[in-house]
Amino acid sequence: MKPLLLFLTLLLTFQVFGQKTDTLRIKYHYYYLADIDSQTIAELFINDDLQPSDNFITFRVLDSLTSSNKQTRKYYLPVFNKILKQSDGALSEVIGTPIVEFLKQYPTEFARTIKSDELFELYANFAAYFLYFSEDYKSDIEAIEKTAEDNFRPYTNSELIKKFLRLTAEKVKQF
Repeated sequence: MKPLLLFLTLLLTFQVFGQKTDTLRIKYHYYYLADIDSQTIAELFINDDLQPSDNFITFRVLDSLTSSNKQTRKYYLPVFNKILKQSDGALSEVIGTPIVEFLKQYPTEFARTIKSDELFELYANFAAYFLYFSEDYKSDIEAIEKTAEDNFRPYTNSELIKKFLRLTAEKVKQF
């Protein structure tokens, strides 16, 4: 009787917890499509064949904005901007981080990117949301500007970055 009971228990456990579908193909799983290369994922985002979400593949593309490889940043910047425009919910909560890191590490590229009014405003909104959770956002903004200035050669568009940081600070106050 005990062996039969043990067998039935194990059988039911495997039926209840056994996976019938690979988690990489479950749309709402964190690792959905994680085995597909980033360029293919980027193309799917650009062509609206895949919607950004708070999952591994979206974060992997967002991280490309701060890659040390200039060609990688150049390739993924339009994808990042598209994700930025489509983000909502939990994804919106994390987008400010790569924006601030992009500004600090690559201020020249950042300044070129935010020249359009739409992106200037969007980047400021997400950066402000990120800084809103800081203990001292004013000090953080000063540190961001100092780091950007140190990495900006030549620091010719510093006024644009200063304007961006002022707008970001104003937006933090509005939250």
